[in-house]
Amino acid sequence: MSDADDAPRWQYDPVRTLAGDLQRGHGMGVVKAHTEAAGPDAVFACVQRDHRWWWQLDERPEYLARLMLELRMDPTAVVALLHTAGDVVSDDDNTFAMALDVLETLGFAGDEQVVRALRHYVIHGARWLEVLEAIARRWPQATWDDLDGIALARLTPSLEDEVLVRAQPWLGWAARHDRVARLAQRRSVRPARPPLGPAPAADQLLAVLADPAQPRADKRSALRDLARSGSDRRLLGLAEELRGVPGLSAAVMALGPAALGHAREWAAGDRLTWLGGSLLAAHGTEHDIPRLLGVWDRLWDSDDWCGFDRLADGFARFGAVAADAAPRLRTVIRQTPHTYERAACLRALLAVDPLGAQGPLALGLLDCEQDVRSLAVAHAPDSPFTRKALTTRRDDPTEAPEIRQAAATRLG
Repeated sequence: MSDADDAPRWQYDPVRTLAGDLQRGHGMGVVKAHTEAAGPDAVFACVQRDHRWWWQLDERPEYLARLMLELRMDPTAVVALLHTAGDVVSDDDNTFAMALDVLETLGFAGDEQVVRALRHYVIHGARWLEVLEAIARRWPQATWDDLDGIALARLTPSLEDEVLVRAQPWLGWAARHDRVARLAQRRSVRPARPPLGPAPAADQLLAVLADPAQPRADKRSALRDLARSGSDRRLLGLAEELRGVPGLSAAVMALGPAALGHAREWAAGDRLTWLGGSLLAAHGTEHDIPRLLGVWDRLWDSDDWCGFDRLADGFARFGAVAADAAPRLRTVIRQTPHTYERAACLRALLAVDPLGAQGPLALGLLDCEQDVRSLAVAHAPDSPFTRKALTTRRDDPTEAPEIRQAAATRLG
């Protein structure tokens, strides 16, 4: 999801629509893509425009690649996206990276048309280095090893600093190409970052944090050093004035139960609501459940979808006495576009309302997120739907090996 101020504004399609469920990587999107005529077009639209809330965290490429395989979609249009997508700066929709990751998965699954297309791109395409290093991560060596001559001919001095010398293909090519070996050697002699010294005394760090004239960067460093040393309870009185300074959350969380009194006040206030909720989730008592529910509702009403996972971990810790959280957990599982948090919410739902978790667990077998699928393989209720989905997980060459094994064990 682009953070650029001038990026085109858009919204997710509603949940319970084909497009909306696919954009969120939900298991229901897989079901609908198989039953609705618009399925292939909707899948392609999600490759063309990366709908992940966070490109670096939320998983999606293998989810879309599996759908392309199951729907027998021609990959030609996705290959074309590699050639028409903008450069790194102008590609607001992250089209190139999404298309490449989907195609890499298809090639890993054995699609020979895709293997030929990506090899051709390495020879002729503009962003060939990204493609080469992507296919060398998982593809059999025979599919890329003979591209060494082409790669070295295209590797200009300005590109050398972008080469991942400690990964394939360069790791293997260093043994037979002096230029690659020299490049690896040059990288290895770069000075290492000096080790962190002892943290300054807490009094000194707190003085920096209490001084409004101190630069933000110095306060960030002071918070980092406080967190390293276990923090100091005197920080609690300064926390509200430090809101927004990176490192505040880690330094306060390091205090653990000692911060609970302030956490209860923050959870009901306006300035450090989420931090207060995080502390209550990690260290609070059953009496804090209403406060946690209040923090959850305020987060839901905001425009920020980040943070439900920590709160969900708190509900999971309390178990069935937090049953009032169950409807909220089900709603986030169904609607969140920030899909990496779904696993925490599903785990919490399983703890507070095992019966109510059965439907989400079954659909979790088809989810885009590996942690969700892993949880679902272990706990989804037995049914024909579950057995069919487990068979798919067991036989899918793109699935994580541990999930394939867990599915096979459960079916066995």
